[in-house]
Amino acid sequence: MNRPVMFLHGGNVGGWIWEPQVAALSDRLTLAPDLPGYRSRREDPWISFDAVADRLVDVIDEEVGQSVDLVGLSLGGITALHLASRYPDRVASVFVTGASVLPYTWAMRAANRVALAVWNRRFYWVGTARQFGLRGADAEDFLAVTPPVTRENIRQQLAEVYPGGLIASERITAPLMAVAGEKETAYFHDSLRVIRAGAPRATTGLAPGMHHAWNGEDPELFNRILRTWLEERAAHPDLLPLPGDAAGQRRRATAASGRRSSRRSV
Repeated sequence: MNRPVMFLHGGNVGGWIWEPQVAALSDRLTLAPDLPGYRSRREDPWISFDAVADRLVDVIDEEVGQSVDLVGLSLGGITALHLASRYPDRVASVFVTGASVLPYTWAMRAANRVALAVWNRRFYWVGTARQFGLRGADAEDFLAVTPPVTRENIRQQLAEVYPGGLIASERITAPLMAVAGEKETAYFHDSLRVIRAGAPRATTGLAPGMHHAWNGEDPELFNRILRTWLEERAAHPDLLPLPGDAAGQRRRATAASGRRSSRRSV
């Protein structure tokens, strides 16, 4: 029997962002909860990452009853790493993308100050809907419940995330893959290096041509890469190596050699 998968969403959204992945993993039990403070749980306070991890473990115990494969994007990636280090016995593997583990740069903090200043204005969320590629009825459904999280909950999250150092990756015992979009900023690529330094056995890579929320930008690519990780605990050959990652360079060279040999044998 395939192991259950728990998906953890990024900020500004909710569990709905994982619909393309849940549909692609119909052979597994999947959970895609709204995190505390978001959408269906909008009135719940975001207390701390510790409290969120504790609540998610309760969900795992109540609804699954066994360890799960964790998949997290952005805020969900931070949460997944934190949960895996806090409760290693509940986590079979971890797949994260766009997880920030370094202190936020001044530019990132400035961008967040601007966003928080217009948090309750519709035009901000109209732009957010466009960023997620939402159109027509999908966009209207999204806008009907915006903002999906209160400004106070966002501030509480940022207070924990801004200084960095939140993740004790050396305490993660489960197989770990950490990914970022190739077109994300250097900050997220550097975060991968920090994760790799703390967990040397972790697999890292870059999703070719992708930005931050690439599970929606190119669901088929995301699903291929995720499926390979879940089934083989290996990196899909589509992933690019992180610059300076010798293991990733060798993996890509081996995959390319295999493709050439396959073509010659046809």
